[in-house]
Amino acid sequence: MKFETFFQHFSEQPVIDSASFALIDEKLADIRRQVSGWVKKGYLLQLKKGVYVLNEPFRKVLPPLRFIANYLVSPSYLTLEYALGFYDLIPEKVTVYSSFTTKKTQVFKTQLGVFEYRSVKTSLFSGFTKAVDGRQEFFIATPEKAILDFFYHREDVQGKFGEFEAFRFQNLEQLRVKRLHELSRAYPLRVRKAARVFIDFVKEEKRSYTSLK
Repeated sequence: MKFETFFQHFSEQPVIDSASFALIDEKLADIRRQVSGWVKKGYLLQLKKGVYVLNEPFRKVLPPLRFIANYLVSPSYLTLEYALGFYDLIPEKVTVYSSFTTKKTQVFKTQLGVFEYRSVKTSLFSGFTKAVDGRQEFFIATPEKAILDFFYHREDVQGKFGEFEAFRFQNLEQLRVKRLHELSRAYPLRVRKAARVFIDFVKEEKRSYTSLK
């Protein structure tokens, strides 16, 4: 099979999954061998085993990396520093796509970006929402869940105003403290304690923000 034929089959797909090779009227072993060669030639980028995107100049549109983050490991949702940056809750520019998943912890370092997945128990796999980037949907933690996931992931967080100030949290007026409290019930005691103090911190910040208006 020529690359032109492969391109005709998959040029409109945001991500090429080897599971769809069976739709082509060719032997699977031959297709996989050819795909491996096209990766070496730079026609395709391999994101992980069996998952690819077309490389430039063949790629028509680069699928949103947030969509790719969900696609590489399912189920998963974006969270931690990436979600905090997405909501402008921290000032730093975040380039690593961090997610929680019920599957194993793993990292994919690709030419498009770094995608990290942290394994969590099912009881913590909640509190995320569906968003849209271009024409592709993706799952990301709500602002409140992203905060709690961050406290959970950072085992050094004990829950002090000084810690929260050091993280340079901002735009906290968007947080719903009632929802923050409700979501915190699923977490270990350390996170629940940190959440209670953080709620006081948020209220203080909101009072300060109101007084400046």
